[in-house]
Amino acid sequence: SYNYFINKDNSVITRFFGGVAQPYGNSKAMPFVKQYFSGGGQGIRAWYPRKLGPGSYVLPDSIAGDYPNQLSDIKLEFNLEYRYSLNRSWKGALFLDVGNIWSISESDEREGALFEFDKFYRQLAVGTGFGIRYDLDFAVFRIDWGIKIHDPGIQGKDSWVLFNGSFNRHDDLIWHIAVGYPF
Repeated sequence: SYNYFINKDNSVITRFFGGVAQPYGNSKAMPFVKQYFSGGGQGIRAWYPRKLGPGSYVLPDSIAGDYPNQLSDIKLEFNLEYRYSLNRSWKGALFLDVGNIWSISESDEREGALFEFDKFYRQLAVGTGFGIRYDLDFAVFRIDWGIKIHDPGIQGKDSWVLFNGSFNRHDDLIWHIAVGYPF
């Protein structure tokens, strides 16, 4: 991560995360708790936690239920955030998040989940949004509203959700409540 302080009330913060998890020994898969996920208040904020990816794969609603759990072996994520002060305790933020997760194994049966160099850039999720923070000096309470721009789970030109005329407030405008800054 990199913090660029414009002045005491304004700053630009960037973060890049890249990771690959490979099973070793006689294991054929990574342990559940060691696999990567994306989405949520600490990642791509335009998606609910564990609901993004892998790749362009979309979990059918009949399976997803209320507890999505999309996990995989590769994760790439980039966040850009402009933070500004409204007054001593109240802060604001504008952000852009880009990333996704992918599978490393060709035995993964989820269509579109495999990381491929010639396709991965088209499977990057893009979200933007804004947030409000209440800074108590010892803790920061925050609310972020994430807006989907590019959804890799939708094929073709319609994947640019914000620009295709099918923007849905319930599915494409996501809010998160958290304590502390995301990075």
